[in-house]
Amino acid sequence: MTLSRRDFLRISADYGTKAAVFAAVAGTTSATLISQFAAKDAQAAKKAKYTIRHGVSVVNPKNEEFLQTRAYDFAKWIEEGSDGEIAVQTLDSGQACAENQCVERVGAGVLDMGNSSAQNAAAVIYHAQALDWPFLWRDPQSLLNLLHDPAMNPVYRDVWREKYGVEFLYCTNELRDIFMGLKYSDLPEVRHPDGLKGRKLRITNSTMIQNFAESLGMSPVPLAWTETLEGMKSGVVDGMETWGGAAASFGMTKVTAQVLELDFCPGTGSCFMNLRAMERMPGRLQDVVREAARRASEESYNNLLVALNTVTGAGPNPTPESNYVQMQDTMRHVRLTEDEMEAFRERGSVERNGQIYSEIRKELDSLAGLDVFGAIAEFEEKVRGKPLNPQKWWA
Repeated sequence: MTLSRRDFLRISADYGTKAAVFAAVAGTTSATLISQFAAKDAQAAKKAKYTIRHGVSVVNPKNEEFLQTRAYDFAKWIEEGSDGEIAVQTLDSGQACAENQCVERVGAGVLDMGNSSAQNAAAVIYHAQALDWPFLWRDPQSLLNLLHDPAMNPVYRDVWREKYGVEFLYCTNELRDIFMGLKYSDLPEVRHPDGLKGRKLRITNSTMIQNFAESLGMSPVPLAWTETLEGMKSGVVDGMETWGGAAASFGMTKVTAQVLELDFCPGTGSCFMNLRAMERMPGRLQDVVREAARRASEESYNNLLVALNTVTGAGPNPTPESNYVQMQDTMRHVRLTEDEMEAFRERGSVERNGQIYSEIRKELDSLAGLDVFGAIAEFEEKVRGKPLNPQKWWA
């Protein structure tokens, strides 16, 4: 039995999100089973010494198959690993925070933990965009390997902790593309930067992505995620930048005529925790949270490799039931040749357009006390093409 969204929301309202997730997994709407689960969960929570309120922004069980944040498993692994000493209250579907609010509420201590894209978090945590250099990453696992490498903590994690009081835990990572709206239905495929010149591009609240859009001659328009679908429909923006799983899971492919596969920048669904909330727990329980995050990072990566083909359809071998394939009558997936990609890199990459990115480089270097781009570029070149190594970054 497949649980409808209406059933899920009703059960969530009556019994809580965990009970609704249980019902979705068990495939049941039985009030007896659900109430028994909710009672056991409440009893377990009473025994807990610490409760973590986790706002997972726009995530819900339906779009989780696209996004693969592993947020629900992450909560379960924390509770199991702590032997019940930690209870995690998962607040999904925007119950606790919108995508552009989560990091602010975590930083203020209103929430203990939150999820959002690192790019949206950059409105509050400026250094959140320090991994987003356009056209730097050629594969998603290289960025994840940086986040797992203890030697690279000074580049990113340490700045979150020391400058903002927030512990960066883990992230998903797809690479971002450009999605052009329905007015591009009758236009030729965009295969050169000139085809985007003068167009209005919805961007996340990121200086880095703003610079990138301007490097292509586009007009960047910061727009909240919840307003983007309507913005694409109405023509307020001509296109948007995001990653495939996000676009497909939120219905954005229905208002897209062309997906320009640029893989220009990371698309990171990130999980982070208030540092005071983390440090009020003993060290052994802090490590339980970090180990659950390490596991979530690894499983997210492995599951995304499958989901990109079988669910989203943005992967190299999309299946007939995947979203992109289902939308192929109205949406073209534009995959560029290497020569065509070079034209975009010539316009948008940091190495070839240093003046565009000079100001953000200075600000990020000041926060970290080192050459951030230089350190990341050197690391990327060293690990490019290597498999994921999900080691303990805190060891």
